[in-house]
Amino acid sequence: MQRRKAKRLGLAGLAVLIAAAVAVPAVAQPSASARVKLSTIGGADFKPNRFIRDTMRYNKDTVRARQGDRLVLRDKTKQPHTLSVVRKGQLPRKMRQIDGCFEGGPCGELFVKHGAVNPDTGEEQDPTTPVVNEGREGLNQPGDSILIPPGGRTSIQISGARDMYYLCAVHPWMQGKIDVRRAG
Repeated sequence: MQRRKAKRLGLAGLAVLIAAAVAVPAVAQPSASARVKLSTIGGADFKPNRFIRDTMRYNKDTVRARQGDRLVLRDKTKQPHTLSVVRKGQLPRKMRQIDGCFEGGPCGELFVKHGAVNPDTGEEQDPTTPVVNEGREGLNQPGDSILIPPGGRTSIQISGARDMYYLCAVHPWMQGKIDVRRAG
């Protein structure tokens, strides 16, 4: 039931995240770790009864980092985004899979985990959880996710020792890989 309700969020959930993501605080940054930068870029355009085009994406397909590095995320699109770790097989590869990401897939689940959906009513609301950790703190496993505020900046530590695949739960065509090297 929650998953069906979460699908309705799709692009409508974007409005909820726009309002709330502005207030997302940056995660504290220790000074000893290296910083790896990743930005959201692009934009959307449409002509009524002709086309819709969306070029929003991360500026890098693959980010190379070491375990313990800080991943600094900056939004240049003025839209809300997430960086959400998923299994490689959960990355949409076809248009129909984008809808599946919201219905029964990781995007819908992440909207619920970020608190953008009231679990009792299924109604949209401002996200209550800017950072979702499935295990220990930082990015280390599928289900970990962080909100990126529109026009803002935030960061999170890469605490996993394995490569990770990610997408934006709001715009699931935005996706990439973190190539993690062991610290040391």
